[in-house]
Amino acid sequence: MDALTQLAGGFSEVLTVYNILLIFLAGMIGTVVGALPGLGPSAGIALMLPLTFGMPHASGLCLLTGVYMGTMYGGRITSILINTPGDAPAIITAMEGYPMMMRGQGGLALGLSAFSSFIGGFFGLTVLIFFAPVVSSYAIYLGAPEYFLLMLLGLSTIVLLAGDNMVKALLMACVGVLVSTFGSDYISGHIRFAFTPELIEGIDFVAIIIGLYGLGEVFYNLEKRVRIDLGKPSFNIREYIPPASAIKESGGATVRGSILGTVIGILPGAGATVATFLEYALERRISRKPEEFGKGAIAGLAGPEASNNASVPGSLIPLITLGIPGSGGTAIMLGALIMFGMQPGPLLMIKSGDVVWAMIAGLVLANIFLLFSNVLLIPVFVNLLRSVQGHLASVVIALCVVGAFSLAYSTFNIWVALVFGVLGYLMKKADYPTGPFILAVVLAPLAENYFRQSIMLGQGDWAIFIDRPISLGIIIAMVVLGGLGMATKRFMKRREPAARA
Repeated sequence: MDALTQLAGGFSEVLTVYNILLIFLAGMIGTVVGALPGLGPSAGIALMLPLTFGMPHASGLCLLTGVYMGTMYGGRITSILINTPGDAPAIITAMEGYPMMMRGQGGLALGLSAFSSFIGGFFGLTVLIFFAPVVSSYAIYLGAPEYFLLMLLGLSTIVLLAGDNMVKALLMACVGVLVSTFGSDYISGHIRFAFTPELIEGIDFVAIIIGLYGLGEVFYNLEKRVRIDLGKPSFNIREYIPPASAIKESGGATVRGSILGTVIGILPGAGATVATFLEYALERRISRKPEEFGKGAIAGLAGPEASNNASVPGSLIPLITLGIPGSGGTAIMLGALIMFGMQPGPLLMIKSGDVVWAMIAGLVLANIFLLFSNVLLIPVFVNLLRSVQGHLASVVIALCVVGAFSLAYSTFNIWVALVFGVLGYLMKKADYPTGPFILAVVLAPLAENYFRQSIMLGQGDWAIFIDRPISLGIIIAMVVLGGLGMATKRFMKRREPAARA
């Protein structure tokens, strides 16, 4: 009951006209960003982060999480309409939704995917509300050695974010560690790599992600000349409301996808992509009509969509309770928490509990708004995407420049964003993953700080990391995570032919 009381307090702070409008707009923006090919949760959150400057912390986090959830809804629109996934988790949606579109059931596919997404998000939020406080209440007993190992555990998720090439992932992680060392040292105050006075306080994290995800995506899409034809959508709302028979047929898959997506989302580094592929494989294996999969199977559409959205609240559990981001999107959310002056980790729900519960309440509202908007406003979304796409590059570049300048009202951060925009373009062109780089930039300074505190606490004795039971348990978890990473890579390689098809 304590969790419900805290949630009620979060709603009391969020239920203002300003916050409700903000959450609604965040969901709409996230939906549009998620539908555009090449842009995903990381890019959406990165573009919105500068807008949170000057906002109350609760409102700013509601904006970012609303965009995060909205991108998960939005990826299905272009996947179903034109067989073009907005991001990687929407691949399965395209495999089953587009065949339904081709046989005249596009409205049913869009409506059913929205309904399944809502159920998945609702289940994940329920687990977040009741499970996160339990983890946080036990995690307050952690000390510097445990914090260091948790940061190391977060860095070890690079194994899961590596993609097909571990060497590239490790190289980008090393570059991220190097970038994180610019500026004053936390412990001694020694200045490192400060070539100009602006670098004394380090490279601004927001400028990095604005360049990496905003400008980098624009440069890449301009070269590839990415453009899609969305056709003319129907304005008959009844087509987008799934009938009772379709909901009944998809019910079991939706429940299974919700559970699996939440569990996979909790695992650092696994994320929505792994959740959707695993759920799709499960549904195909237990189906009585496996031959229908790939041709527009309702269970093959509903289950992965539910797991996709359930993974968002699931991924917030380790972020809120332990300060461990498991993906590029949650790594940016971690950076936002630090930017707001909050302390990610076990003490977050104690020192900033009112802000955290307000964020969770905002996420609940966003999930409700997105259900109705993604059923009632689908034609509006499609026409908006069509009108915006021709000018998308100009709009994104303008947002990036204004956002970078507003960080310190200096042109220096614009140049920083430009440098990392070029780096992001080169990384995407050469297929280097951005996730390991962002994780390293965020976690490396924290890991360095806690490591030096631990060594001082142990008076130079490294045994402090294995003498404490919790520390030893975290070390074992890292070993298990490494094994999970190798197993995940094998699974994704086995599923790669299906994804290409």
